[in-house]
Amino acid sequence: MSTETPLVLNSNPLISAICQSIEYEERATDESTTEITLKSDSGYGQIDHITFENGLTAINLDVDLTEDLTIKIPSNKNNILYFLYTLEGICYHSFDNSERFSKIDELKTVAVASSRYQQNILVIKKGIPFKGNILTIDRDTYTKSFECQYKPKHQKLKDLHTIFDMLRDYLFDCAHNLKITEQLRSIKNIKFSECISSLIQLQSRYQIILSYHIEQLYNETYTERDYLNISRSEIQKIKSVTEYIIDNPGSNHSQEKLCAQFFISQSKLQNGFKKVHNTTVSNFTRKVRLDKAEDLLLSSDLNVSEIVYTVGFTSRSYFSKIFKSRFGCNPSAYKSRYKSVGEALDI
Repeated sequence: MSTETPLVLNSNPLISAICQSIEYEERATDESTTEITLKSDSGYGQIDHITFENGLTAINLDVDLTEDLTIKIPSNKNNILYFLYTLEGICYHSFDNSERFSKIDELKTVAVASSRYQQNILVIKKGIPFKGNILTIDRDTYTKSFECQYKPKHQKLKDLHTIFDMLRDYLFDCAHNLKITEQLRSIKNIKFSECISSLIQLQSRYQIILSYHIEQLYNETYTERDYLNISRSEIQKIKSVTEYIIDNPGSNHSQEKLCAQFFISQSKLQNGFKKVHNTTVSNFTRKVRLDKAEDLLLSSDLNVSEIVYTVGFTSRSYFSKIFKSRFGCNPSAYKSRYKSVGEALDI
């Protein structure tokens, strides 16, 4: 337990529980983000969190522990929802009135709610590097934004409330979701500054992650649950292929080369991308290249032809065609439009 003054910048019960469970050496804060650095007796790494105006709190853990970390989240009269996502490492969940611990598998979306009558307990195992993300929201506060947009008796909203009620009593374990991994990777690339745009980018990314969690909860509750017919190791390979394509958009990503490089069969690769990304490898690659092209148009001095070949396209006309289909105008017009907006904002 920390010998320092507990963090008081955030009233989130999970943050308080974490700070009471570890030895932390220091905290570096700015106007929005708090960072906790572990003392060597507890292990190594950092835990950072940020809370937005709508009550959404994002917590990121990147630690290597020398002893198991047990986090006892106190029961709470407010209905706090927790959405857990483990990138790597071993983590378990239990309720304090149960002796059964459920493992939180890597790359799966998992959700649970606070209760007046029982504590949620998280245990992160020592000796294995752990990386994960937790989003928390106050259900009552957060759902007001939905209720004002829908009729009170809207069936989907009623269904969503039913799901949230169930989370008070048990941990909901969904299927693998690599779309969340993609968003967490993109958050790392956001250069935080005093500029309000970086804060807006962070909030929008975390909102997207939250939407993925909720969408998956809804779909797996009210539609037939679609299990992946591939093993955990093959899911990790799909994750590695995904990250490789994102990091190397200009490379040749033929299925034959990817299968040989990552030791996965074409059928598993195709099935995995269809189930996890809801698209094919080629369509996913094209999306990644367009995303990179957009970034280069706005942040570099490369001309359109240079960008075309940098991101892996071989035809400028084809690139312009699919770029316009997605963004509504050709690349040159897109760059001119946002350059003008940027100059206006600098005034």
